[in-house]
Amino acid sequence: MITHNDFVNGYKSGKYLVYVDKNKAGDFVMSKPADKYNKPAHLFWTWVGILMTFLLPIIFLFISWKYSIVSFILGLIVSSSSKKSDGQFVMKNMIDDKNFWEYVLMYKGVKIEDKEGNEVIYSPDGKRRIVNEN
Repeated sequence: MITHNDFVNGYKSGKYLVYVDKNKAGDFVMSKPADKYNKPAHLFWTWVGILMTFLLPIIFLFISWKYSIVSFILGLIVSSSSKKSDGQFVMKNMIDDKNFWEYVLMYKGVKIEDKEGNEVIYSPDGKRRIVNEN
């Protein structure tokens, strides 16, 4: 039976491996059930990445093309780091909050596997099910 407590204990002990969908992580961070304290950081770093990748390079073209390239590269790095931190925010929230854990599972935002690589899903009846054996 996989419950939230089983998930938390299994994750902390290394019984379960959890893969967060990085493309959905930002949406989960901004969702209503998410911790409100992570939202400002997500917004800030997302916008910094967007501005450094697109707007600043255009402005820097009028000063020096070198600054444009540096800004573009730094923008890509910031955007990548932002996605990584979103995944970490999702994991922290899933461990701390059962409702958020259920929300992320409902929208298929994570993939949970056991040590053998078998995908484990949560079902409403609370039974542990192996979906796909490798």
